[in-house]
Amino acid sequence: MTGTEATMPSRMPVQRWRSMILSLLPALIVAILPLLPFTNNNFVLAVIVRALIFIALGQSWNIVAGIGGQLSLGHGVFLGLGAYVGGILFNDYGISPWLGVWVGAAISLMVALVMGAMTLRMRGVFFALATIAVSLAFDQLSRHYVDLTGGDNGLALTFLGNSWWGAQSRSPVPFVYAGLVLVIVYFWISRRILSSRFGLELRSVRDDEVAAAASGVRVFRTKLLGLLVSAVMTSVAGTFYIQVYQAIDPETAFGLSQAIQLQLPALIGGLGTAWGPVIGGAVMILLSEATNWGSTKLNMTGLDILVYGLMLLVVVLRAPQGIVGLMPKLRRGESLE
Repeated sequence: MTGTEATMPSRMPVQRWRSMILSLLPALIVAILPLLPFTNNNFVLAVIVRALIFIALGQSWNIVAGIGGQLSLGHGVFLGLGAYVGGILFNDYGISPWLGVWVGAAISLMVALVMGAMTLRMRGVFFALATIAVSLAFDQLSRHYVDLTGGDNGLALTFLGNSWWGAQSRSPVPFVYAGLVLVIVYFWISRRILSSRFGLELRSVRDDEVAAAASGVRVFRTKLLGLLVSAVMTSVAGTFYIQVYQAIDPETAFGLSQAIQLQLPALIGGLGTAWGPVIGGAVMILLSEATNWGSTKLNMTGLDILVYGLMLLVVVLRAPQGIVGLMPKLRRGESLE
């Protein structure tokens, strides 16, 4: 028996324990949250909720773009559909968001199916531009049907106060827990995809479509499934978004700036990884709050956009694999140049 063979049995339990600890870490965060000193500060809790929303949106986009390699710049379509459908069903038909979220997800699924059939045979920048066109189309539709969507002014939910049925609360605490559950579920989904045959096919298509097709991967089917999963996840996060902020408008839902923002967690944290959007989303919102405070103090409008741009520039030049990709280098003491 060689030395390598002798060490293999001892490595397997270590890998299993490591995987188990990583899977249980988000649940541990939920368990200790009530013990933290800032849980009585509504501003801090509101910032945490905002971070959780963008982490969930980044996790959703990461499925199609990070793992699948399809640069969608129109993912705001599914955010907007989840928000608008849930809000319209609640305001006009009295349907609880607990049910409306699945209607929004189903509609997003159908839209993603049509959108994917039209765009996924395109490659690179052409696919990205096609998704922007779809997003702009929905932006115009939401502005045109004023009676249904509120037009340019947007849609505001009927506020019931503290209502479990209406998924509403005067306190941000329930949204913190709901956001944590959403992020944990999406984290689990991401890990399952990465460790599955489907995830392997997505990565093979991302790396080389021709080689993937030659290996027997059904390229179009794989890309379409990735888009469908990502669309449903984004739609659910969109319904959560409108429940938190109680309103949505065309620019927030379908605008290009929002589409770019929901990509930042994965880009900053690390594309194609389960932890990337989680770490990137936390860093993104922390910097956003800091720059908003700084721009107010210095009376400099647009400082947060400048910081986002500089941060992306640094990531592209120095850490193209994101913060998660930097960690092994930092542990080994390697230079970032």
